[in-house]
Amino acid sequence: MTGRDAQKLIDEALEKLEYNQVQMPDFARKASGAAIVHSKTSASFRNTKGILYWAGLPLLHSMKSPEVLLEPANQPGNCWSFAGSQGHVFIKLPKAIFPRAVTLEHISVRVSPGENISSAPKDFAVYGMKAENEEQGLFLGEFTYMAAEHPFETFQLKNERSDSIQYVKLEVLSNWGHPEYTCVYRLRVHGDAVPTEEDSAWHSAGNNRVH
Repeated sequence: MTGRDAQKLIDEALEKLEYNQVQMPDFARKASGAAIVHSKTSASFRNTKGILYWAGLPLLHSMKSPEVLLEPANQPGNCWSFAGSQGHVFIKLPKAIFPRAVTLEHISVRVSPGENISSAPKDFAVYGMKAENEEQGLFLGEFTYMAAEHPFETFQLKNERSDSIQYVKLEVLSNWGHPEYTCVYRLRVHGDAVPTEEDSAWHSAGNNRVH
């Protein structure tokens, strides 16, 4: 077995585990083609106070790309941080979807250095856009993430009109008290894929078959 084959098996196992956690596919996975729109995303936090260590591992010693939000690895320090308590990230999904829910993640307080997760997001809002150049987009809801109670928590979005989107904006409005920065470990986006022309053609062909 090659290294690529082994990684594929690991990715498939992680994807199955993630699905079992929330019972919904994630359209914001980097492996599936999701990407960060850096020009519309807050600047990453840069630690200027030296390297911080926990259990022999360096934490926040350098800027981490917001791309980590799209990956399943969820160990202490492997998060995207921005300065202060307010920031935002803009994500392009691999395909258009009808958004239904988002799942926000942070590490458990049990494995956090000093059992402190004050840098976790608290209040946040979600917006959906059809195109990258949309200014406001579709408001999908404002929520409070109870990080100390739920390392990952799923929130049902408000999309009564069932509009389709291909871009998602996560806007963090506050954190749980950290004065310097906020850490987001992962954002999953759930929904239903918008049928393509190929899907419609296949469905139509299937209905025309003689049974």
